[in-house]
Amino acid sequence: MTGYDFKNKELLKEAFTHASYKTDDCLSYERLEYLGDSVLNHLIAKLHYSLYKNMAPGELTRLRAANVDTEALARAALKHGLHKYLRHRKPLLDGQIEAFMEGVVEYPSHSHGMIDPPKVLADILESLIGAIFVDTGSSMDDTWKVVTTLDHSRKLDAESGG
Repeated sequence: MTGYDFKNKELLKEAFTHASYKTDDCLSYERLEYLGDSVLNHLIAKLHYSLYKNMAPGELTRLRAANVDTEALARAALKHGLHKYLRHRKPLLDGQIEAFMEGVVEYPSHSHGMIDPPKVLADILESLIGAIFVDTGSSMDDTWKVVTTLDHSRKLDAESGG
């Protein structure tokens, strides 16, 4: 899935556990998603800062937002099959994911609001990033290595400018 070998497999289980599935022996992904969101924003900001030395702060902010919006993250989650590992007890999520998959076929690149990405897909990608960050001992560098292997083809749209 990521090429990263978790030392703590419980983190991986937690990263894919929706609140509807949560049990006494496994937390939901919400805390890891919170952390992963911040880590991803930091990593993307750092990348843009170094790549676009003459770009104004407002432009950098818009570029980062375009790279980490819900649809972009949901598409990345689908591309890597992360939805297959989602543990939940909410049938509505399956329908939302299926509808999004159909929409991606109709709009192969970003739809700019024409399709509705399920937030759960973006959440599990961010929670996976959070889990990797925790498992690497909070290493931004090691986390970045894994993140970049997730999507070499898009390179998080950094080189194309959004």
